[in-house]
Amino acid sequence: GILIKEVDRLLRSNGYFVYSAPPAYRKDKDFPLIWDKLMNLTSAMCWRLIARQVQTAIWIKPDNNSCLQEKAQQKLISICDPTYNAKPSWKTPLRNCIEERISQKLPPKPQRLSEYSTSLTKL
Repeated sequence: GILIKEVDRLLRSNGYFVYSAPPAYRKDKDFPLIWDKLMNLTSAMCWRLIARQVQTAIWIKPDNNSCLQEKAQQKLISICDPTYNAKPSWKTPLRNCIEERISQKLPPKPQRLSEYSTSLTKL
């Protein structure tokens, strides 16, 4: 589950995550168990399943914290310490927690070529 939590950290709000398992997994006796764990974790992270066909699924990451805070109160997920989030995101160990969503509206497409994320301003 820690790798999916890292995907959550990298994925922008309202971003999509696509999971596709190779056809060989269809006959794997552990696949239903793996799928159930994936569904439970993505649900705890408040991702919304928007499409599923055979062994491919698409989730969308929400842009608000209300669901995430509710899941944390239910002890289904842990939220990362906000002071740790201020540190650079590279060359650091993976963490078994979810960062709170930051509502950062993206600039229009032409401006995105020359404007950088606020996380890069600390370089």
